[in-house]
Amino acid sequence: MKNSVKAFPPIALPILIKDSWNCIMTIENSPLRKLPPQLGLMVFLILSLMWSGIFSALISNPYIFGWTAGGHVLVVCGIFITAIVHDAADKSINDDYKTNKKYNGRRLDGEHE
Repeated sequence: MKNSVKAFPPIALPILIKDSWNCIMTIENSPLRKLPPQLGLMVFLILSLMWSGIFSALISNPYIFGWTAGGHVLVVCGIFITAIVHDAADKSINDDYKTNKKYNGRRLDGEHE
C-alpha cells in the first residue's frame, strides 16, 4: 500500500512528466542511444520536421513552418556534425595510443603536414 498514493492522477502526473522527459531528453534512457550517428541524424531530422509541422498547424500559419524547420535542421545538423567529428577524433586518438605512435605534426622528412 506504500506506492498506492502514486496511482492517484494528480500525484502521478508530475511523475509521468518527469519519467517522459528523462526517457526522451537524456541519452542514458533514450531508446535512440544505440543508433549509429548517421542514422540518429536522419531520425532526429525527421522528428524535427514533424514537430515543426505540428507547431505550424497548431498556430494555423503555414509560413512559420519554413522558419521553424530551417532552424531545427541547422541546430540538429550542427549537433550531429560536431558529435561525428568528436567521435572520429576520439577513435583516431585511441588508435594512436594503442599502437604507441606519438604524433608531433611532422612528416618523416621533418616538414609539417
